Amino acid sequence: MQSLSSTFNENYFILITVMSFFITVLSFRISLPVFTYLRFLDKPKERSNHAKPIALGGGLVVIPIITIITFLFGYEWSAFQIFPLLILFLISLIDDIKNVKSLLRLIIHFFCISIYVHYFLIGQISFLNDISFEYLVAIIYILMILGISWFINAFNFMDGIDGITSIKVVYLTISLIFFNYYLGYEGSILNYCIIGVILGFLLFNWSPAKIFLGDSGSIPLGFIMSHLLLDLSLKGYWLSSIILVVYYLLDTSTTLIIRIWSKEKFWQAHSQHFYQKAVRNGRTHQEVCLNIIVMSLGLFLFALLAIVEKNNLIYLISSIVWCIFFLLKFSNKKNINA
Repeated sequence: MQSLSSTFNENYFILITVMSFFITVLSFRISLPVFTYLRFLDKPKERSNHAKPIALGGGLVVIPIITIITFLFGYEWSAFQIFPLLILFLISLIDDIKNVKSLLRLIIHFFCISIYVHYFLIGQISFLNDISFEYLVAIIYILMILGISWFINAFNFMDGIDGITSIKVVYLTISLIFFNYYLGYEGSILNYCIIGVILGFLLFNWSPAKIFLGDSGSIPLGFIMSHLLLDLSLKGYWLSSIILVVYYLLDTSTTLIIRIWSKEKFWQAHSQHFYQKAVRNGRTHQEVCLNIIVMSLGLFLFALLAIVEKNNLIYLISSIVWCIFFLLKFSNKKNINA
């Protein structure tokens, strides 16, 4: 395994992280009053988990800083990464300002992910060259487009209480950094920039939050995180990538199934995710986030074991059981006398 300290010194990763952090903090110090003055606010609705209007411009700061700093420090963005990222950012920003119809938004998501899959991702999947059946390749294409589109929307759905997306992004990024070093791969400027930016954002997003990411932050961030997870998968460690995000998979999938079973309009916005139930059941935003941090530490361990044991499925099953424990805990009302 490479020496972390020597790699940091050689590639200025510490500098990137610290610079990203302070630039983000300064940017929010300046922009927060502007967002409030312009009334760019998330006003409480019946399904909201906050009681007063909160600034909604987090994505307007976070995404530009990540892309600009990484570009300046030499991260090799492909046009087929940047273009989908930009379109996802713009349509999500429009949605934050004035709601975009769900169908139109979804079509644009599919379009962006199709570009990413066809022009960037597909060429890196070597086993496709061994498949002689064109229809099977087409099915794989479709499944990848649907899967990535689903993930970025699930990532957005899971941004419903103070601090939750920030802590999950930091957890995912640190996990990926550690796994890549453990496996002997070089560090990525993008990972370290994300950590600095999101930690800076977390200072303003931790409960009681002063600002939210909005769709313009969570959708593009979901796209970036899916790219980083796919990078680990393409190195052969696909099971670890799944384990890292198994909480997203379980919470969103279970909630969707319950809504369909109850004959609700499952495509409409709602507040029925398990972490949202936990808040309504008497837990604070901080308590839920701390529980998710503990859960994430367990998922990190299972993902690491899956790397050591060469994609042993027992660790996926263990991670699912581990997450179910927390989902059940979130579903139960808090014992006030405890």
